[in-house]
Amino acid sequence: MHNVSRTSIRVSKRFPRVASASLTIAVALAIVGLAHAATQTKHDLEHGAAEARSRAAEARADEQALAGDISVQSERIDAVESDIGGVTGELAQLEGRLGRSRARLRALEAEVAEKSRTLVRARAQFQIAQHHLSQRVVDIYTSDQPDAVTVVLGAKSLDELIDLVDMQSRVVENDADLIDQITALRARVAKERARAARLRKERAAETAAIERHTIERRATLQSLVARRDALANLRSARQRSLASVQVQRRQWEEQADALEAESARVASVIAAAPPPGSDDYVATPSSAAPSSAGFVWPVGGTVVSPYGQRWGRLHAGIDIAAPAGTPIVASGAGQVVYAGSMSGYGLLVVIQHAGGIATAYAHNSSVSVSVGQSVGQGQAIAAVGCTGHCFGDHVHFEVRVGGSPVDPMGYL
Repeated sequence: MHNVSRTSIRVSKRFPRVASASLTIAVALAIVGLAHAATQTKHDLEHGAAEARSRAAEARADEQALAGDISVQSERIDAVESDIGGVTGELAQLEGRLGRSRARLRALEAEVAEKSRTLVRARAQFQIAQHHLSQRVVDIYTSDQPDAVTVVLGAKSLDELIDLVDMQSRVVENDADLIDQITALRARVAKERARAARLRKERAAETAAIERHTIERRATLQSLVARRDALANLRSARQRSLASVQVQRRQWEEQADALEAESARVASVIAAAPPPGSDDYVATPSSAAPSSAGFVWPVGGTVVSPYGQRWGRLHAGIDIAAPAGTPIVASGAGQVVYAGSMSGYGLLVVIQHAGGIATAYAHNSSVSVSVGQSVGQGQAIAAVGCTGHCFGDHVHFEVRVGGSPVDPMGYL
């Protein structure tokens, strides 16, 4: 993102219209014989084209860096996607194990509950049987049954006597056997219940462990998904930045192509330009007080932008703010060599003075002179406006010597 921001700042600080306007005013001066000025302008264009090519190369380097970064992010996303796939499969297995473990735990809980109920029933049966046995013994010994002598004497045979004694013994023994069976059943059920309870405890611990592991893997999966989404967002941002840098690079290349084309046009102007003349211009005198350099201010106002570097390029004049429609006067006597619209300058007037000096007045709302017309110092030539590449009403005033711009403040 840092490279993209730096490139964006460079783009915002370059205005091809300024270079184009500098070119076209030099061409206007060349038309009237300033071949040296056109040569200087051609040099400036070639320098500007070289700089634009350099900026395009920097943008191309930014493209490569961003493309490499996008590739790295894509590789990271692929790696995270692979981790997500592995964790997703592991999580599916864990959830399957967790479901089966929970089912077994429910079965063991049901078994423990059933064994508990069976044990309760066995205990109740034991109490009932024990009561019956006790009651039967009491009944035998407290009933009005004949004593043993009577039984022996009353028996018709030895077999009958044996049967009577054996029957009484069997009744008591059967009750005792029932108690023993119920006691054994109770012990067995208690043992089975204890075993089921132990298994349930073990299964509950195992289920809890699986559940904790499952929760951990779910958290890992969520973290991986969040990381993947963050990487995808970062990659998308890099892709948008790459698209922006590609647009900026194409703009620099187009600007370089345009400047090179303009340089070729200037070369043809230089070849066709006649030698500079040496005649002085005759003009009516002005009532304005000239400076020590012999020039007057084109308009009364405040200098809102001085001569010098601005936005990475030379601001070839000064900007004097004044209300729209304020008359603009010729800074010195001379001949109008250009009067009309010109690219970023808007409505422009160029006056050639004696000694190879030319002045230019740009962004006018109207022009009141024509090409070839002689004007006197202080004569109205245009009106203040904001045409062309302009931010607010003002006059852009330039002084050029031999075609090269100089600081107008040295002449005012």
